[in-house]
Amino acid sequence: MDLANTQFFGLLRARLDHLSERQRLISENIANASTPGFRPRDLDTSGFERMLASAAGGRGLAMTRTNPSHMAPGGATQAPEVITRDDSETTMDGNAVVLEEQMARAAETRMHYETGLALYQKGLDLVRMAARAPGR
Repeated sequence: MDLANTQFFGLLRARLDHLSERQRLISENIANASTPGFRPRDLDTSGFERMLASAAGGRGLAMTRTNPSHMAPGGATQAPEVITRDDSETTMDGNAVVLEEQMARAAETRMHYETGLALYQKGLDLVRMAARAPGR
């Protein structure tokens, strides 16, 4: 049995991949805070939420794929959609990056990533405990 392909670990891995990609985009935004005309990018978070809902199985409504760019049902993932999302201000040179907002997003993403890692570790601990011989 490959644990990485179980529903629990598969969803956690997809979530961690999603958060890693978001952190990369936030880093690019911060690096381009002085670039004229640069508009910050982020990930469309609704894509992960849709995938999570579809992985819930028989509970709730099943997701219908109405567009080829939608995520495939059953947990098969595609690359998350990158969207351009301006911050609250735009400077005279057209740069729309606000460092304070990007740093808040980076901290939020890091917190979610650390939570995902802790859940992954707890899942591994439970598997190890179940695999031990009785009485140990």
